[in-house]
This record gives sequence, C-alpha cells and structure tokens, in this order.
Amino acid sequence: MALSVEHIQIAAYLGAGICVGIGAVTTGIGSGIIAGEGAYGIVKQPKANEQIFRTMLIGQAAAQTAGIFALVISMLLIYGRADAPEGGWFKAAAYLAAGLAMGLGSVGPSLGAGYAGGQACKSVARMPKHGNAIMGNMLIGQALSQTSAIFALVVAFLLIYSVPNQAADISMGRIIVKSVALIAAGLSIGFGTLGPGTGIGYVAGKASDMMGRFPNEKPKIMRTMFLGAAVSESTAIYSLVVAFLLIFAL
Repeated sequence: MALSVEHIQIAAYLGAGICVGIGAVTTGIGSGIIAGEGAYGIVKQPKANEQIFRTMLIGQAAAQTAGIFALVISMLLIYGRADAPEGGWFKAAAYLAAGLAMGLGSVGPSLGAGYAGGQACKSVARMPKHGNAIMGNMLIGQALSQTSAIFALVVAFLLIYSVPNQAADISMGRIIVKSVALIAAGLSIGFGTLGPGTGIGYVAGKASDMMGRFPNEKPKIMRTMFLGAAVSESTAIYSLVVAFLLIFAL
C-alpha cells in the first residue's frame, strides 16, 4: 500500500512533537534541580552568593544540551523533506523513530546533568574556596552524561537522512519488517540512554559532593568518577550498535 505525502507528514510531525515534548520536560526538571540546590546553597553560604550563582547558571546551560538536540531534530522533522512523496512506509517509520530516539534519549542525560549540577552547587556552598575545582568537575561530569544524548542525536540524524526510499516492487511483509526495525532502532537508543545518562550524572554529582568535603582527595575522586562513568557508558554503546544494525543490516 502506497503512502501519500500527508501520511509521511503525520509521522514527521508526530515525531517532532514527541521529541521536543519529552526533551522539554526532562531538561526543565534537570535545570530546576540545579536552581533549587543553588538557592539552598546561597541561603546556607550567603558570602559565596556570586560563586554559587555562577555555578548554577553554567550547570543549567550544560543541562540544556539534550533539550537543544531535541529542538534541532524537531525542526528538521517539521521543515525537512516530509512533503516529498518519495520514501513511503520506510520514510514515515524513520521520521517517527527519529523523534522517539532523541526524545527518549534526552531523559537520562538531562536528569543526570541536573543532579550533577545540583550537587556541585551544594558543594560550592560547603567549600567556596574550592569552587573552581568543583565547577570544573561538574562540567566534566555533565559532559560525560551528555555523551548518551549525542549517540541519540547521531541515530536520529541517520534515521532522517540515511534511510533508503521504499522500492516500488517490495512485498508488504518486507515493508512491515523494515518499518518495525526502524522504529525499534529509535527505541533502542532512546531507552538505552536512560541508565547511562542518569548513572553518570549520579557519579559526577557524588564526586562533586566529595570534593567539597575532602578537597585533598581530588585526584582519587576524579579517577573513580572517570572509571565509573566509562563502565556506565558501555551499555549506551551496546544500544548504539543495536540501533545501527536495525537501521542498516535489516
């Protein structure tokens, strides 16, 4: 059964709404966590007001990364080639899958970055003289937690621009198999970022907390953070590999 342009547009617009909707929710929560801990820290340590406020703003900016990715993918789905008749079911499934990939892919990284930023604000309030070191650790941890969001972004781009058009003589069974595989690719990387993004943010947050309590142990704390983040990130890589196989090998 052939699809009209309107059907492909429906899939693209639905994917765009899912993408930016989920991205906005989780990014807002992450940024709110940072602001809440920043306000608590300022009350606890009024003399460090400017330092805590700066840490809060920088942390919120970093926590917005996945939300910005979701916005970009949504704009591409809305203003891309959804009005082109080529592609059929493959294109419709790929557009919907792209929205799912980036929307779900923003949840873990946004929440993880929010927790890392919130703990950094608390830590700066506890130990203002080590504020620069704590903020640096926060940014590193947030960057590591956003790696999963980058994986989701890559998969979303591939789904939008690398899926071949549906052949005219293809069987309905093959259409169903390939369309389901494309949607599964979006779900694979989308759900696959939940644990790594959140887990790495938790590791980074605890590392910043400990740096505010035991600043002389910074090398050991950071080494443990990097090792823990690397192990946590491995599962996102598994999801990325499976997503690639679903897009290109089936």
